Amino acid sequence: MYIQHLQPNIIREDSYLTVISERAGNLILKVLDVDGHMAKTMVEDVTEGLQQLVINLGDLASGNYILNAFNGDTFIKAIRFSKQ
Repeated sequence: MYIQHLQPNIIREDSYLTVISERAGNLILKVLDVDGHMAKTMVEDVTEGLQQLVINLGDLASGNYILNAFNGDTFIKAIRFSKQ
C-alpha cells in the first residue's frame, strides 16, 4: 500500500487522501498533535487500485498535526498538516 498525498495541507473540515493498494484491506490512520498525544484514530477500507479517501478532520482543534498511516502493524507514511 502506498499513500501519494493528503490534500489540502491546511484543512478546515474534509481532506482527501490518495492511496494506491495492491489488494483490499484496512488503512489505519492515527492523528497525533505536536506533543505526541493521540487526537483521533480512523480505520478506512481500501480496495485494490488507486482511490481517493475523504477524511473528516473537522472535529480537531486548530493546530498542527501528524497523520500516521498503517497497514495492520506496518507503518506506511507520516504526513504533517495544519487544521484551521
